[in-house]
Amino acid sequence: MDRSLDVGHVAETLPDVGQTLEDPRLRPFGVLGGAVLLAVGASLSLAPTTGQLTFWSNAVAATLVFVGVPLFSLGLAAAEPPSDSRFHIGVNLSTKQRRAVAIGALCITLAPVVMALGSPLGLSVLVLATAATMAFVGSALVLTGFVAWTAETLGEPA
Repeated sequence: MDRSLDVGHVAETLPDVGQTLEDPRLRPFGVLGGAVLLAVGASLSLAPTTGQLTFWSNAVAATLVFVGVPLFSLGLAAAEPPSDSRFHIGVNLSTKQRRAVAIGALCITLAPVVMALGSPLGLSVLVLATAATMAFVGSALVLTGFVAWTAETLGEPA
């Protein structure tokens, strides 16, 4: 069997989520990528459209925003780069706080996926409630990570 098809080999070579969140290279990617996606999504949602383009413009705008917000949050939660970096902003979350932000970002990102995949099943109320709950829990987790860091930082003696 080819090594790329061997589940054990592939699982051993995958990076640990903790190591990925501790990588300072995630900050520029997340902050810039998230900001660009948010800007493009906001611009699309503000652009006046009529007719057939209205649905697709709104759908693309919502998708970009739902991907941009978690990506931006992950970028802010990433490990602090060296002090001479342009992305050194003084936000350095603990491992638990980073994981809370990452899980929250995943929940926010999966909420529209649940809507897209579940809506054709005919259980619109259940699908909507599930997606809304995922987005709410995800937002709460992202905020919890940053609020915990803020409380920790403010609680430290000067």
